[in-house]
Amino acid sequence: MSRKLALLSGAFLFVLGASGTAALVFAPATIMPGYKEDTGGHCKTVYQSEFRRGKEKRLIAVISGDDREPRERVKTGLRLARHLSDTLHSDLTIVQVADNRGPMTRAGLRGAAIGAEIAYAPNPTRTLAVSQPWEVRYVNTVPTSTGYYFGERIDMPQSDIESLAHEIELIAGCDGDLVEEEAQTVAAGGHDEPAKPAGH
Repeated sequence: MSRKLALLSGAFLFVLGASGTAALVFAPATIMPGYKEDTGGHCKTVYQSEFRRGKEKRLIAVISGDDREPRERVKTGLRLARHLSDTLHSDLTIVQVADNRGPMTRAGLRGAAIGAEIAYAPNPTRTLAVSQPWEVRYVNTVPTSTGYYFGERIDMPQSDIESLAHEIELIAGCDGDLVEEEAQTVAAGGHDEPAKPAGH
């Protein structure tokens, strides 16, 4: 092999090796073998209802989400409760969180199908249902593969609720609502009741 050919071959192999290393260093994580994208915080509104109880305007929403851990499930519910209250100006907003692998019918969204319930009243003196801005109840377990929650039921202390609420960077609705059909809304004056959370 001539000296010139050897030098060209060596240079080619060097560039090929360097480019391969660069590909490994700079390639997006999504194409790496074994990479699994983190999910969480995504939800879709299954049912939404506005009604009046006396002089109060109340709003109830049932959402399905992909959060498996109780803390993240509650965080998604807090975010949505704030969003609905701020945009629809309800005196009391209740958000019930179900798993996206569980039942989706109104009849099925009760009992063990509900993993968390968040009640938010920005001005508690305007509602007879709560005495403080936040009330949070959740089932302290991850959902089963069929979307049910079987575990201890917890009433979250106010200090924990406030701490979790401060972690929310963006108050926004369910991202699934942007691409799916709109949630059903019952006009104020209706008498729909929320699904019953587990243990209640």
